[in-house]
Amino acid sequence: MIFTFRIPKWSKISVEMYQYINDINQSDMTNIDKLLQTVSVLTGKTVKQLDILGQSKRGVARFNQLTIEVKKRFEELLKSGNPMSKVKKFKFDFNIEQLKFGQYIEIQHFVKQGQIEAIHLLAASMCENEDMNHQQRAEHILQLPFLPVFWNVAHMIEKLNKFNHEYKGLLGIDDEVDEELKPEQSKFNERYGWIYSAKKVADFEGVSLEAAFDLPVRQAFNDLAYLKELSNYEYELNKKQLGGIINH
Repeated sequence: MIFTFRIPKWSKISVEMYQYINDINQSDMTNIDKLLQTVSVLTGKTVKQLDILGQSKRGVARFNQLTIEVKKRFEELLKSGNPMSKVKKFKFDFNIEQLKFGQYIEIQHFVKQGQIEAIHLLAASMCENEDMNHQQRAEHILQLPFLPVFWNVAHMIEKLNKFNHEYKGLLGIDDEVDEELKPEQSKFNERYGWIYSAKKVADFEGVSLEAAFDLPVRQAFNDLAYLKELSNYEYELNKKQLGGIINH
């Protein structure tokens, strides 16, 4: 009975399972309770069963072995893995040039919730499956093996960080993807800044707001960069003209 306690391989640890483990380890539980709860999730055994395991010398030895296995398993997270273009029924395209403006905005929104906490939502925004909407993709991704999803999301965020760096300074953009673009530090822009920016792109392109969200993100950002430079130019021009009138 003791030896039925097994720590699963990463291929058997789902996104949802890892999120639960992450919640446990982010809680204010004691370290021993975190360990017990983590082992419970991984083995599928209750904490009560683990307590029973610890009532014999053989059981204590087995539990100690389980904790070593848990530590080794999570050390594997430190190793970098290769992104996968397809995970089960979901296709991932890591080409930023193919990313839509609306996808970018979704990713910016979800990443603020935490890369692990919202990893299923992030992955759903990054992948394709014609038979599912975003919510359906996210629900299915929760049951996928954690590691390939984690590697794909981390890889895409790294590429977005590089993309952001190209536009550093545009609408307050930073070179970190988890800093949302904000035209100004205001409650309006924190809540509606992206819609405001998308509306400017739509007006400039002469398309609907919905069509603006479907534009390639680089095209949308180039539009915003042009509009910002135009605004700065017109501001300086008007200031000179106003100064000339006052001096006259």
